Amino acid sequence: MKRLFSLMLVAIIILAACNSKLSISELQSVPSKVQDVIKSDSTLQMITNGEKNTYIVFHSTEAVSVELEVTENILNIKFNTTNQENTELKQYVYKLNRGDSEHDTINVLVNEENMPFDGGRTIF
Repeated sequence: MKRLFSLMLVAIIILAACNSKLSISELQSVPSKVQDVIKSDSTLQMITNGEKNTYIVFHSTEAVSVELEVTENILNIKFNTTNQENTELKQYVYKLNRGDSEHDTINVLVNEENMPFDGGRTIF
């Protein structure tokens, strides 16, 4: 019994020491409660669900890649677009996991130019 308790205590300490990392990933399948609040006429939206996850929605006719950069307390989300022969507007939805990152500002850059959010929503 004492051995089992010690093993559980070690496991809890190890799990508590693990830090959640800042990351962003494109979603292939968008949760319905997120899709329901996306405005198709907005170029850039931020949707939060009250947890550590935030959804960033970007509409573009071009191919899009994304990367994150943290400078002091500012999170920079950098979108880079590449021209395509296609003129169809495509919806890109990214899940931003803020993890243990402590930033109070989110700045979005599209091809190195600042772009403001068209709107933000909180869903539960």
